[in-house]
Formats: sequence, structure tokens, C-alpha cells
Amino acid sequence: MQRLLAVLLILIGVIGLVLGRLGETTWAPPTETTATVELSSPGPAVVIDPGVLYVGGQKGEVTIEGSSDVSLITADNSDIEAYLADTAYTRVTGASDWTTLSTEAVNPEGATELSDPTASDLWRTVETKPSPYTFEIADFAAQEHGDNQQAYRAILVVTDGTEAGADSLSITWPVENENEWVPFAYAGGAAIAVIGLVLLVVSIGGRRREDDEDAELEAADAAPETDRAAVDPDAATDHAAVDPDASEGDAVGSDLESDAMTTDNTTADSTTSDSEAPGGPVRLFSDDTEVLAPVDGEGDDVADPDVGRRTPTDPEGNAWDLGEDRGTPDDRDDLDSEDRR
Repeated sequence: MQRLLAVLLILIGVIGLVLGRLGETTWAPPTETTATVELSSPGPAVVIDPGVLYVGGQKGEVTIEGSSDVSLITADNSDIEAYLADTAYTRVTGASDWTTLSTEAVNPEGATELSDPTASDLWRTVETKPSPYTFEIADFAAQEHGDNQQAYRAILVVTDGTEAGADSLSITWPVENENEWVPFAYAGGAAIAVIGLVLLVVSIGGRRREDDEDAELEAADAAPETDRAAVDPDAATDHAAVDPDASEGDAVGSDLESDAMTTDNTTADSTTSDSEAPGGPVRLFSDDTEVLAPVDGEGDDVADPDVGRRTPTDPEGNAWDLGEDRGTPDDRDDLDSEDRR
């Protein structure tokens, strides 16, 4: 469960990071805005009032489209108004919103043509380019505020003087716009992923320790008794501490067995010596089948031979026979060696 939780946290963290990246790219809001106007009957000239280009700042781009080459003329707004006093034209007065430029028709009943509009001596600058004509707002602003200042200039847009001054006009400004949740997605995803990685490392380390301990226990269980001291040097000491009488019992048992073997050997040797000595009182083990007549209370043999029994030849029988009551001690003393045998 710990490892599964770690993997789940890492997955959630990665998802958070991916969402943050998508919020900056695919799902990012536009980084620029464009205000446009389509001119259906603008007249032979279109005038952009001073300051309109700077509505969205001094950075951006202006694009003008016409039916032929487009001429861009700059001059004082008063000079342009004097030149177009009897001509129908359109003024661009500003931006009604960030997507639409506002316009105004001037002298709608005026003339619809201009004779050589680029040749007037009222103009400050004249530039002609193929349609679409594009220029940077920053370049235009530098001319107005540079060393050769031409401040508060209006812009006159014309073609050949007979066609419409422009078919469309658009101004694009950069905007600082971003998804507000993107930083939180990055921070949360990174934090959760790090927590998951730490938890995963801890779970793997714990699992390895458990595996090592299990391996050591299996090795200790599989090792023979003689090898356990090598695997666990404290095993023998612990065993002695748990059962201190075990060693003593084994030692005592060994001593008893040794004493028993010594006693048996001594008895056997004594028996052999006594049985072989002339006139010995008792022979414990005999291979013959002689029937001994029991002795009565007065020391005489019992006449009935059936009362007696055969002398056992095996050790158990001889030992048993020694315990039988064969008369009083005095009677047994009166028996000669032959009768005793």
C-alpha cells in the first residue's frame, strides 16, 4: 500500500506539471490583441488620428491592405485636414474595444478622387509599399520622440488617388495575459511528485531490509547445528544461558555411563576370576545344565531332585538366581565348595 500510494502521488504530481505546461502553451490565453476595421466606402483617403497607434502601448504592428500599392504619408493633423477639405474621406479615431477600431466619415458628399496625393509639399514623410503595408509602432514612436522629433503626427493612407484609400486596417498590440492557476499547478505538482518520490524510496529501502532479514533467518534455519555458531556466535552462549542444566545433565549422563561400563567390566573380570579360582564360593555364569539340590534348614541336601532347577546360563537368569533364598547364611557356610558349585 505504501508503494502504491507513492506511485499515485508521483502520477498526480506529473499531471499537475503537465497541466501547468498546457496552461502556458495550448490553453494559454492570447498574448496579443488585434483591433480591426473593414472599410467598405472609405473614399480616396483614410486618416489615422495622432495617438491612435498608442492605445495599446508603443509596441505592436500596423497592417494596411489596399487594392494597389499603399502610400503612407505623415504630417500635422491640421495640414492633412486642410488638404482634404473638399474630399470625402474616413478617419480612424481610436478603438471602441480591444478588437474593433472606431471610424468616422468626413465630408461624405465631397470629391471621390485625389490628384497625385504623394506630391504635396505639406508632407513630412512619404513611403509607398505593396499591399499589405506593415510597419512597427515602435519605429514610428522613435521618429516622434527621437532627435528629429515629429510629434503628434497624423497618418494619411492613400493608393493611386482614384481607388479607395484602404480596404482594411488592423493594429496589433502585445498584452500580458496568462492563466492565473498555472503557478499553482507547477508548485502543487512539483511538491506532490517530490513527496511521492520520497515515499517510494523509503518503501523500497524498507522492503530491501525486510528481504535481507528474511534471507538471514532462512540461512540460519537451513544451517546445521554445527554451523549455527558460525552464523550466530551467540547461539551457543544463549543456549547455555537458557538451559544451564543441559550441559551438566549430559556430563552427568556420560559419567554414569562410564561408571556403569567400568563396573560391568570389573564385575565381569571378578566373576571370571572367581569362577576359575579353585574352591570358589559361587560361579555366576555356567554353561552346564547341572541340577543343584536345594539345601534344607539343617544343611542336608533335599533328596528330591525335582525340587531343584537348572542353573541359568544367561546373565539375566544368573542374576535372578542369585537373589533366591538358598538357605540361611549359616547353612550356606556349612556347604563345602563342591556342593556350592
